Amino acid sequence: MFSRFVKPAAFKPTGYGIQRVAQQTRFLATVEGSAGRAMPYTRPRATPISHDRATFTIRDGPVFHGKSFGAKSNISGEAVFTTSLVGYPESMTDPSYRGQILVFTQPLIGNYGVPSSARDEHGLLKYFESPNIQCVGVVVADYAEKYSHWTAVESLSDWCAREGVPAISGVDTRAIVTYLREEGSSLARITIGEEYDADQDEAFVDPEQINLVKKS
Repeated sequence: MFSRFVKPAAFKPTGYGIQRVAQQTRFLATVEGSAGRAMPYTRPRATPISHDRATFTIRDGPVFHGKSFGAKSNISGEAVFTTSLVGYPESMTDPSYRGQILVFTQPLIGNYGVPSSARDEHGLLKYFESPNIQCVGVVVADYAEKYSHWTAVESLSDWCAREGVPAISGVDTRAIVTYLREEGSSLARITIGEEYDADQDEAFVDPEQINLVKKS
């Protein structure tokens, strides 16, 4: 019966409570007030890749199955690998990899996208070694479908597709590198979709037999 005569004490936030109420007040004022002060929302960049079945075959060696995230074309060339931890745009545009299938030992590739072809005050490319992708194919263990970097203008998947370069992910690149280290550089091919049914000699193209200087 005494509860009717007891006046409830007013709530007075102190310390962390005051700070939290102030933050909530500012948030509500931002939402209900001017749109110019609205909280920023960043939409994650999703990469529209096909996920077609892909195969990486080493001549007289193992066969690896994975998923495609580049151009839908079949290619062949000399399989080589790079141990670079960063800088896949620089590696892929390096003329020394012309006509070769580039295998990355770094497990995750594509997480910071592909930068623009901007040039510096001397007319040199800022982010690439050459204007176009030089390797004929790309092999990675894991491809990042979402990318984020302030210089990025497109995904690695879109770049490969635009340049006509097939790429495969989801393969054991450690096994590939071990084989190449033990057996030396080998001819290989990347096929997208159904297995390429060309003859053995036609399925593997040796870049050593091609005059790359004349072709360029």
